[in-house]
Amino acid sequence: MEENRYQVLVTAIDGGLASRWQAIQFFAHLFSISEDEADVRLKALPCVVRGCLSLDQAQKYCRVMRRQGIGCELLLQEGA
Repeated sequence: MEENRYQVLVTAIDGGLASRWQAIQFFAHLFSISEDEADVRLKALPCVVRGCLSLDQAQKYCRVMRRQGIGCELLLQEGA
């Protein structure tokens, strides 16, 4: 039986300017990208940041991002 695969969709950054900057720094660190790249991605919300994940993996990404004020959702990945 084939396991469902999921995408992680970032939907928002909660909070003001200071928390936005902290979220950008955290996002850059989490995904091993520059802070400039993280800022560009987070300005283009909503955006898919990871795909083809197990439910457990996707939930972990969401859990750690939500702790840092980054709103996210899990999407069932079609055709995976």
